[in-house]
Amino acid sequence: MAEHEFLYANSLHKVQIDTPQGVVECVAASYAGVPFFVEETASSGGREVVTTPLPFSDSHVNEDVGKKVLGITCTIYLTGADCETKRERLEEALNKEGAFEFIHPHYGRMNARCTSYSLSFKKAEQEFISGELTFVPEQKVENQAQSVTDLRGVAIGKSDFALSSAKSIFTEVFSIAGKAKSVVDSVADSTTKMLDDIESARGSIRSVSAFVNTLSQIRDNVQLIMMSPADFANRIQNLLTLTKETVSDDDANGYVSESLVMMRSTMAKRRDSAYSSADELSSEVDRLALMSAAAMAARSVVDCKFVSAEEAREMQDSLSSVFDDAAEQAGSVEDYATLMDLQATALKYLRDEMSKLAVVVELPLNGTRDILSVCFDCYGNLDRVDEILERNDVGDPLVMTRESLRVLSK
Repeated sequence: MAEHEFLYANSLHKVQIDTPQGVVECVAASYAGVPFFVEETASSGGREVVTTPLPFSDSHVNEDVGKKVLGITCTIYLTGADCETKRERLEEALNKEGAFEFIHPHYGRMNARCTSYSLSFKKAEQEFISGELTFVPEQKVENQAQSVTDLRGVAIGKSDFALSSAKSIFTEVFSIAGKAKSVVDSVADSTTKMLDDIESARGSIRSVSAFVNTLSQIRDNVQLIMMSPADFANRIQNLLTLTKETVSDDDANGYVSESLVMMRSTMAKRRDSAYSSADELSSEVDRLALMSAAAMAARSVVDCKFVSAEEAREMQDSLSSVFDDAAEQAGSVEDYATLMDLQATALKYLRDEMSKLAVVVELPLNGTRDILSVCFDCYGNLDRVDEILERNDVGDPLVMTRESLRVLSK
């Protein structure tokens, strides 16, 4: 059997303590200047993983939310005639708010906080107290590199990945080489209906020539285009992505809403199971449209503009509802995980934006007022008169006798 040299352990000054269980060899440590003896030390860490079961299945998805905080647990002893005084001092330090110096024989010197402790002593065992202490290291924020997550970049990156993944899976599954013409024709009919749904959902871009031309080309050559699944997938995704840059009046809010409408329309068409080759292939077409629309909805959220936190919250509720419904109908673990990831990214961006936005508050009116004086008193200028009028549906802006107006907090 190999022999090991414990050079570091042997270099520590050890103390032997008589306990009811026998002689224990310990090393010295301290917290907030209060000394104690350590017999054993255990540490805990790892990754913080949130596990979510998939509805109506035996599968689940794991989400890594970061590194766990290091926990250091020590088995300690207090001895001597003044052991009660030591206990009082130690408990006072352990219960005190803030981080204090923790000196440990193995972990060294650090600032730490005590998260829990337990001490035990018996009347029959004089001058001897045992216990267990748990510490977490204190982070020095001022010495850490300050970094800010680019939520916009994260949303765009995950959208691109979702689009690419949807296209790859579709290309792999939807291979109609050797399929009967009747199957191709059936899928073509289903695809034409899906194109109608896209045109109907994209109300803000019907007049854009690029969108109309692409739509017409697919309709006129749908059977031929299907013979090349990769090209077909590209064309379908183009309908859902090229309009992002050509949407009328650069209305990103409306574009997100239209993407959610497209998702709902596709979900309504999807079948619970495939009874024939045509049904299975049609379902794959719908799946491609659903996942592509979901990717664009999450991506376009970063271009939305909100006047108030209430507007952003309405978008949040709508997006959350549609994505939750889509996840419940997900046909695979991969689709479920992608939808949940896109939803989480979009909602995180919206929550971050809401923290920067004004909220709607009630401005009391003392006596009869006119809209110009109210606007100037509220904002220091007259730039937002129309905004106040629109939000409150004011009848006579020169003579207002109402009790309050709904205005933005900033």
